[in-house]
Parts: sequence; C-alpha cells; structure tokens
Amino acid sequence: MNKRKIVSGIIIILLSYLFYWAFEPYSLNPFSDKPISLSESQNHLNCNNLNSFSFKADSIINSAINKNEFLATSTAVYSEKCGNWLSTAGFLNKGNQEKPSKNSQFRIASVSKPMTAIAILQLYEKGKINLDLPIQNYLPEFPKKKKGEITIRQLLNHTSGIPHYKSDLGIFNFTHYDNCEKALEKFENRELVFKPDTEFLYSSFGYTLLGAILEKVSGKSYQTYMHENIWKPANMTNTNLEQTKTNVYIKLGNHFYRSPKNDLSYTYSGGGIQSTAEDLLKFGKGVLNYKFLNPSTTKLMIQLTNNSKEMEYTFGWDNWKSPKFGKVIEHNGTQVGSSSYFRIYFDKKVVVATLANNLNSSEEVRNLSIKLSYLLLEMEKE
Repeated sequence: MNKRKIVSGIIIILLSYLFYWAFEPYSLNPFSDKPISLSESQNHLNCNNLNSFSFKADSIINSAINKNEFLATSTAVYSEKCGNWLSTAGFLNKGNQEKPSKNSQFRIASVSKPMTAIAILQLYEKGKINLDLPIQNYLPEFPKKKKGEITIRQLLNHTSGIPHYKSDLGIFNFTHYDNCEKALEKFENRELVFKPDTEFLYSSFGYTLLGAILEKVSGKSYQTYMHENIWKPANMTNTNLEQTKTNVYIKLGNHFYRSPKNDLSYTYSGGGIQSTAEDLLKFGKGVLNYKFLNPSTTKLMIQLTNNSKEMEYTFGWDNWKSPKFGKVIEHNGTQVGSSSYFRIYFDKKVVVATLANNLNSSEEVRNLSIKLSYLLLEMEKE
C-alpha cells in the first residue's frame, strides 16, 4: 500500500468522524424513525378556570416539537393569582437521546443582561455608584475614548458607543478569562462607534464592561455577587455561570448540527449564565415583588422616556406598553447552543420563559412564549 492510499484512508476516516460528530445521528440505523420526545409538564395552577390549560399548553409545545422548531426546550409560565406551569420536551443530546428535566440547565444568553442591570442598580441604590459619572471613576484602567466619556447609564441602555461583535462569528470564543475585568482585553482598545448618548447600538461588550465595574466596586467576583444578591435571594437553585460540559447545537434549515462549544467567559455578565425556565420564573417573581430593588429604583429601571407604543430599551430590558395587557418588559437571547425568551407582564403579574438548546430558533421560542402567556391571560379572565 503506497503512501497516497494511506493518507487518503486517514483523511476519509477523519472526515467520516467529523461528519458523524457534527450530524450526531439519532440512531446508527439510518432507516429508523427519528424519535420524538413530547411535552412532560407539571401543573401547579390552582384556579378552577384553568383546568384545561395544561392540555392546551402541552398541545402547543408538541406541535412545535413535531415541526422541529427546536431540539430541546424548558418552558414555564407563572401567574401571581394562579401559580405556575412547567414543561420540558425534546432532547438535550441527539446521540444518547437524553431528555431534559425541569432541573436541566440551558444557556440563557442575553437574558443574563437584566440580571446584570439589576445588580448594577443595587449598587446605585446603596450609593456606591453614580449612573452619570465617567466609568473611569470606578474602573480607572479602562482606556478613555476620543469620542467622549462613557457613563454607566449609557452602558445600561446601549447608548455608550461601545462596539458589538465584529461579525456573526463574534459569538465564538475559545479563550478563557478569569473574570469580567480580564475579559475587557477582548475589546478595550477598539474605538467607540459613535459619540456617547447620540445613538443606540446593542452591545454585549457594554455589559461585559458593566460586569467589570460590578466586580471592581463590590470587591467580589461576578459569580459570587450574583449568587449572594440575585440567585440565592430568589431561590434560583439551578442558576450559575456556565460550568457544565454539555453539547451545543446550531439549527440550519430543518436539521440540528453539533457545534464546537464556545467559552462564555468573555461575556459572563452579558450572556454567560445557565438556568432553567423555573428559575427564570423565580427571577421574574423577584422583580415583581421588589425582592431585588425598591419600587422607585425598579421604576427607574423600566421607565419609558416617551409614551409611544414602540419598544424601547431601558436599563436591561426591552420595554413597551401593550394596549391590552399594560406594561411589558422582556429580553431575548441568541447564542451558539441557545435561543431564549423571557417576558414579564408587569401590570398583570404574569411571567413566561422559554429556553431552547440550539441557535437559530429565536422566533420559535418567542412565538411559543407568547402563545402560552396569551393562553394563560385569556383563560384567567374567564
């Protein structure tokens, strides 16, 4: 056997392995049917008029699973008047067909940002930061920018001019940073996109910067601060920075492909948290019950600057007024291995969360969340 045949054989073996790794078929038998993992729900709604909610909600989720809208999902809705409802469906792992449980952690991506915003506002409430002073008052080592001084207020509402990812591939990162301050190395020498407070540009790096300020002012790591002041007070027992090694997926067309797992330490405070839909309900309840911030600071966080019906990004939230349901605050998340959606109907005291373990299902998780929350809100009125 000559060298060319040996090299060709090695290449074929490597390509075969890569193909199998990426496609991760459900079964070694290519003629077998694709398995289906339908909704497994827990109904804790205690209002009599919601007796049929679970059946209808399961049907909505099963329809989405049958349409291949996401690989696995953790979904939950909460009503202050009636309790909560939880569901999991699909597969966490195509290879071994592992089903999610209510305690299975998903990447929540940018749904991390409202948590970071609340943590920053806690420091504001305690008089430890001023929202309108230049950030060098708290983080003197961050380079000053030619286009102007940046404030914490501008970081919170994405008007600082701090750049976002250079391209769609910017969500991939394979360098580990020990803390948020070290993660500033990824972008601290880039110039601002515009003069601060003149335009809007959504920037996850802006929230990485907020995480560094949080660490500097509190004297604690981002993880420790969040655990002590957000997750533990709300009894969010399945929420933490990403530490477990799980498979992550990308949806392309109607298929799910395994992806190299990116290191989220570059944006822990902007999108590096793992959680469950149930824990996100607890977070929503904490916001509604002023567990994290007092009423005046909460009002500051979600106060619109105009009375139009258009959505506005306030301090960590997409924020708008629904003609039918009143104040709505929400955030979505998009990341390799994650499509997430979280909404609080502030006036109606209803919370909904949907997490999926694959990229490119953002519209699907949003639509699912809205369908379930509307179903709950409409049935509550009956």
